[in-house]
Amino acid sequence: MFVGCWNRKGELPEIPQAKQEGGIVHKGTCRCYQRNDTQLWFFGELYNKEELGYGLIDDAETFFSVYAQKGIQGFAGLDGAFTCILGTPDSVLVVRDRHGLSDQVYYTNTYFASSLALLKLTKGFDATPNYQALSSFLSIGYIATPSSAFSGVQKLGAGEVLIYKDGRIESDYLFPTDTITPVPLKEKTLDEYADEYAALHAGAIRKRIGKSTNVGILLSGGYDSGCNLAALRSLYNGDIRSYSIGFRGDNWTELPLARCMSETFRTIHTEYEIDGSEIEALPGLVEQLGDPFVEGGLMVNYVVMRLIGNDKPDVILGGDGSDQYFGTSGREVALHYLISRYGMKPVMNLLYTILSRPAFDKDTSFYRLRFHLDKVLHILDGDLFGFPAFQQKKLLKDPSSFRHSPLLHPDTRSFEHLYTQHAYKSDLEKIINQVILFKASKIADMFDNHLVFPYMDLDLYRFLMRLPVCYKCKGDSPFRIAKGETTAKYLLKYHYKPMLPDAITAKKKQGGFAPMPIFFQNDKQRARIADYILSSSVVSDFLNRDYVEKFIAEYDKESHEAGNWFWYKQNRAIQYFNLLALSVWWERFVREGNKSF
Repeated sequence: MFVGCWNRKGELPEIPQAKQEGGIVHKGTCRCYQRNDTQLWFFGELYNKEELGYGLIDDAETFFSVYAQKGIQGFAGLDGAFTCILGTPDSVLVVRDRHGLSDQVYYTNTYFASSLALLKLTKGFDATPNYQALSSFLSIGYIATPSSAFSGVQKLGAGEVLIYKDGRIESDYLFPTDTITPVPLKEKTLDEYADEYAALHAGAIRKRIGKSTNVGILLSGGYDSGCNLAALRSLYNGDIRSYSIGFRGDNWTELPLARCMSETFRTIHTEYEIDGSEIEALPGLVEQLGDPFVEGGLMVNYVVMRLIGNDKPDVILGGDGSDQYFGTSGREVALHYLISRYGMKPVMNLLYTILSRPAFDKDTSFYRLRFHLDKVLHILDGDLFGFPAFQQKKLLKDPSSFRHSPLLHPDTRSFEHLYTQHAYKSDLEKIINQVILFKASKIADMFDNHLVFPYMDLDLYRFLMRLPVCYKCKGDSPFRIAKGETTAKYLLKYHYKPMLPDAITAKKKQGGFAPMPIFFQNDKQRARIADYILSSSVVSDFLNRDYVEKFIAEYDKESHEAGNWFWYKQNRAIQYFNLLALSVWWERFVREGNKSF
């Protein structure tokens, strides 16, 4: 952790057992390096020092050497999980790794820090909420960079560098994606591509486990974790500890599949079933994550990191990010491309507008149609679980707080163009960097677990940039893909399918998120949560109490009804979770209390 002042002259908060030097207060693992008038603080780790020719020096000196030789753009060649601060007499640079796996960076015009809680300790901090950002959270479950939950605070995005000089602060992208287009030709055969991918994947695991003899792995029962385990076992013969999470009473549980993987590849297996009581850990998660944050896998990550306990593996392999690196939502991308190509988009937009009204916000065929239209029409926005615009007009005390963010224009020159744009602008820049990996890495830090993500390797990223779309999303035509006749992550499955048990490869993956209603199924627990939300000052300061009370009453009624559509119940529960998380955040960061529920 760290907190600093841009001009290195301001008053810094006193933190027990922390070191203060050069305008930075830091605590925990930090590699420092100084040469002449340049000072550097490095938090995290690098994976490709040897590839770059720096295997004999530490990470901090490597970082400095790259900067000295290649300047800021040299950072784009560093693969790792790191946040680095570099200070010269007239400037300060702050750099985050490509996916933001190490410390977050919050900053004002005067100070910067690795957490929102630390930044609040700085002199003159303005705790005015950013109402527009908070309304965005209620809609999508997070606050997108560079905004934060406070009006005078910004966040540095993943893969970005922040530069302070002459009293000005500017940011720049190390990995721009605006001009990436699909690869037009197949340069190699399918088998050649598969062999190269497998070698890179194994290499990514090898770099991350190093010489460790105590390795852990997260097992979901699907392809991604299974391929990690298969590749790990091919190069490592020692003990492997595996960890899996299920849900009590869930017919879709993947725990049997995880056990099958464990038996096949000989791991020491541990599992846990979520029963809904785990929601009591939310205040600690809110403190750890900073801005309000809710996502379907939030409690899954929390529980599995807690499950690992004190007997920690040296390194734990996570399977996150593989879906998004190959690209997701092939069917929705194909549908968006086709309705655009054949001039149907205006009609679909009109239908969506008609259905986006309270009268259609019940579990009917109209709701389901709007749900699917939302995914297709807003293809670059990511999943919009939460409160849509027509609900926020009634939910917010001041409806003007809700504003639509500027939207990217979909590139519909071809299915391949749109698929590639979606993969980089939605899957990577939004879902990987700001949701999945942010959540997973911050919760791992909460329990001091060394969690790494082999699929996020820089060499794999470069490889997939030159892989034709047909090997990412396999389908005969956009029409067939739109019907669901497609294979996602085709190259990965092509290579690894013969190595995995039939039970894994024959079953459609269900996991990656929790069935969110499980946290609101207990009547007494739900009543405590409702009381907490309604007694929170966020209801009087920001939300419309009448609408919140109506929402809670309707949820109570629907919780005892059987037969509602899974995604209807899931979305309602996420909305409830959003209200609770915002209430907890408001009491902690705005009212500065510690009220529990």
